[in-house]
Amino acid sequence: MGIRSGQPKISFFVKFIIAYKVIQYQKRYNLTPRQAWLKFTEHKAFKDLMKEHFKNKQSKYFIGMLGGPIVGGISGNIQDARINFYKNHIRKTVEQFPSLKIYTPKEYKDYLVKIKARKTQGLGSLKKPTKKTRSL
Repeated sequence: MGIRSGQPKISFFVKFIIAYKVIQYQKRYNLTPRQAWLKFTEHKAFKDLMKEHFKNKQSKYFIGMLGGPIVGGISGNIQDARINFYKNHIRKTVEQFPSLKIYTPKEYKDYLVKIKARKTQGLGSLKKPTKKTRSL
């Protein structure tokens, strides 16, 4: 029973952020999910997100995802590791969040206004805030 074998699990934070960005790129640029994932891998924060995922794994996997060093004059910017990662992890993750709502900036501002309007209605708006005194 000791060591678990098989595919390492992705934390929920990393899973949600990746799904959100892939769906966002998919809608914004009218791409397939795989193309949206490959476009997301070019993002400047992708390296930090993958560090979070690979923090307990061997560094060779992390280097493979980022493109890797130049070995024997051949550039390490080969997309095989990224495509395999998409196939093994991301495809399932995006399918888990089918109804994830992606807000445009205008929709998001309207949503915030609606939330603030709710706070000024009903019995909760009549409640007076109490000031707490600081004791020494």
